[in-house]
Amino acid sequence: MKYFKPLLTLLTAALVFLGCKKEYSVENGTGTNTGTAQWEFKESGVQFKGPIDTAYVDTVSGIRFLTINGKSDDGKDQLILQVFTPDLKPGTYKTPLSSFDYLRNGANLYQSDLAAVDSFSIAITKIDTASVTGTFTGKAKDKSGASRTIVDGKFSAKFKTHSSVINPPVKDSGQVMLWSKSGCGGGTSTSPIAVSIAGKSGQITNFYATEPTACGTTGAFTAKLAVGSYNWTAKCGTDSVTGSVTVTKGGCTKVEVNFAAAQLDYFPTTANSNWSYLNAGTGDTLYVLSTGIPKTFTPGTYNLFTNDHGVQGKDSSYYRKGSGLYYEYFPVNSFGLNPAPEAEHIFLKDNVTVGTVWSTSVAGTYQGVSVTAKIVDTLSQKLTSLTIASLPYQNVLEVHTGYYIVAPAPVGTQLLFLVKQWFAKGVGLIKYDEFDVQGASGYTLDLTRSKIY
Repeated sequence: MKYFKPLLTLLTAALVFLGCKKEYSVENGTGTNTGTAQWEFKESGVQFKGPIDTAYVDTVSGIRFLTINGKSDDGKDQLILQVFTPDLKPGTYKTPLSSFDYLRNGANLYQSDLAAVDSFSIAITKIDTASVTGTFTGKAKDKSGASRTIVDGKFSAKFKTHSSVINPPVKDSGQVMLWSKSGCGGGTSTSPIAVSIAGKSGQITNFYATEPTACGTTGAFTAKLAVGSYNWTAKCGTDSVTGSVTVTKGGCTKVEVNFAAAQLDYFPTTANSNWSYLNAGTGDTLYVLSTGIPKTFTPGTYNLFTNDHGVQGKDSSYYRKGSGLYYEYFPVNSFGLNPAPEAEHIFLKDNVTVGTVWSTSVAGTYQGVSVTAKIVDTLSQKLTSLTIASLPYQNVLEVHTGYYIVAPAPVGTQLLFLVKQWFAKGVGLIKYDEFDVQGASGYTLDLTRSKIY
């Protein structure tokens, strides 16, 4: 969020990109195709096709980068397809989780726009440790900036060596049990709770003051599932609680369904609520206080937060929320653009499914060049529990945020840095991790204490 990362960094980094041509390097790939591999697509009825030179997977701070690099039959054109995801498996990946570039004599002929959410998609139909196949389609910009439609895209490639970052399907199984301390309505209620996970559904009918010792406990809901991660849902009337759980081989994973926590949100703004954070790497601390003071800007009324960075000084942040959406306000000059815009950024959505992507854009000029600052957010995970700095938290949302600069050709859209944040229900932000595109962590904060009023 803003008080952790000054957004002026967007434009500082942009200076570097505006002075350089975009590079496409495959020198560090983990595999080179040695078998039959082909790609093709059509644009305005014209077919493009050729062999694939390289296919490989890299992992950067838990994000997997699939890169497929091919050339045209005449050797003049170059194709680059990329997918960015924490869990590389068959499925459809839309911008900004995928990208398409097509170069002729080293210059972009077509390029997907990472800032245009869902405008281009790459579908992986099959992937294992030896090969990957799929299709691609969507909107791309030509060298003049005009929109073009790419259709009938296909690819098939083999990895030279088996990729250790791709996990083959497993058939091993384990158990998961959903239990609760009380029924619908809380307190002493014994009304059943309807639950479902991975297509299996049932009820919690018995309630326990402490966690049951084993799966299969009478009145709890137990399901046997293949090893993997799953989302679960519990409902009481119109209220619901969701989370995710990991099933281990031969294991018994127990999850408490807690409707009391469901009444709280993921970013409290009540007056005098406060949080203390520690950067374990540097020893720096941050103290955040919700003042309870309202502050009105053009988009609406916000809550004023103060942030004490110790010897680094203090600053302020502004937040508001409503209908499952959490907003932060960027005052004038936060982006360093001219004219200096004000902006509102939705940094969290608690009412969407895992994988949902949303974005915020602010346009202006920087040193006479028209650019757009782009922030792309993804709800990455819903976790049942997470331990930070030896403290356990329940009902946690993990959000990944990419900061981009969109500039004229040949720069195009460039990812500048990534941020991961974890928000616990009824607590707020519990962990912040920032890293650059090479995976180097620049700033990490862990919550050490909190007081919510």
